[in-house]
Amino acid sequence: MHMIEKYRDVLIIHEGDVAFAVSCDSTGAIGEKENDVLKVDAEMVGRAAIKVALSELLCVGVWPIAISDTLSNEMNPTGIKVIDGMKKELVENEIYDVALTGSTEENFPSTMTGVGVTAIGRAAKEDLKVRKAMAGMEVGLFGYPRVGQEVLRFNDILSLKDYVKIFRCGEIAEAIPVGSKGIKYELDVLKFTSGLDLLRKYDDEIDDGKSGGPSTCCIVVYKEDDRQIVKNLLDKPFIRLGRLF
Repeated sequence: MHMIEKYRDVLIIHEGDVAFAVSCDSTGAIGEKENDVLKVDAEMVGRAAIKVALSELLCVGVWPIAISDTLSNEMNPTGIKVIDGMKKELVENEIYDVALTGSTEENFPSTMTGVGVTAIGRAAKEDLKVRKAMAGMEVGLFGYPRVGQEVLRFNDILSLKDYVKIFRCGEIAEAIPVGSKGIKYELDVLKFTSGLDLLRKYDDEIDDGKSGGPSTCCIVVYKEDDRQIVKNLLDKPFIRLGRLF
C-alpha cells in the first residue's frame, strides 16, 4: 500500500520505510533559436533546467536516481547541446548513477527552445526534510532572487553544488528553493505546511515578491544554536529572515 502526497512542488510517494520523490521544471524561449527571448548557450539551458528539478529533490532530503528530459526541439543540434549540459552538470557535482532518458521533436521544425525535466529520487522515510520545522527555529535565506539576464551577471546565485551541501547538512531541518513565485510565496507555503507563523526579521531591502528564476536562492530552517554552522555552509550571502512561532 502506498500513499502519494504533494509537498510544495514535489510529489512524494511513500512505500513502507522508503520514499520516492518526483520533481520537474520547464523552460521556454531561452536558448539559441531565432525566436528565443533570452539568448543563452543551449548547454546553459540544460544545466539550469536540471539544477532546478534536482534542487527540489535535494531540498526535501532525496537523492536523484532517474531523470527524464522532454525537449520540444530537434536532437541535432539543440538537443545534443542541452543534454550535454545536463550530463556535465551531473558529473561536475558528483551525481553519478542517475539513469537518463528523454524525447525530442523530430517531426516539425522549431524556432524557439523548449525544455522539460522530470527528476525522480529515493530516500529512507526518516531522512526526508519534510515537516521538520518547529516553533523556535530560525528561517534564513542563502543567495538573492535573480531572474533573466541577472542570472548571467551575478555570482551570488546558488549552484547545484550548493544544493548538494544543503542536502548533506544535518543542521538544516527544511529547505525551500525559491523559483518564479518569489520569497514571500515560499514563506507562506512554509507557514502552511508547518502550521507556524513567522516573526519577520528582514527589512524591505529584499524584494520578497521578485522571481527567484532558476532556484537562485534558497530558504532554510534551522535551530538557533546552529545558525553559525548553517551561515558558514556556503560561500553565498546569508540573511536571517525571522523565527517560527
